[in-house]
Amino acid sequence: MVVKTHKDGRDHIGLHIGAANARRYFRRHPQTIDLRLDDLEIQCTLSPDFWEGRPEIYDPRLSEWLEFKVGRKRPGRDPMLLTMVPSGDGTFVVIPRTENRTDPFGAEISTPRKVQSESYFPLGSLPVLPSRSVA
Repeated sequence: MVVKTHKDGRDHIGLHIGAANARRYFRRHPQTIDLRLDDLEIQCTLSPDFWEGRPEIYDPRLSEWLEFKVGRKRPGRDPMLLTMVPSGDGTFVVIPRTENRTDPFGAEISTPRKVQSESYFPLGSLPVLPSRSVA
């Protein structure tokens, strides 16, 4: 599922799950979920507001991880999309999304790759093969 970062009024960053994702992927009981953030695993409590129109997850450890992983890559404070993958009962893996740059027609734009040409190899380092004529 695709989720986005969300900032509350106290400069804490959390995850905005979305109402449809909350209904589809989360159970009302138990009120906790496990999040895997790289090699860190934390348990977060879902607030009662999670089911009442504010499907957001806040935790100090999550906020620090998001600021480190996601926040420093964004020049502004706009929300950033992340991928949240279910990986067991009440466990999710949070992965920063890599942005694919595409042109208007959908072809991927990549930086030009430097190709090493044959002229790079010095002639003295190549073995000389005997020639054979087939006539």
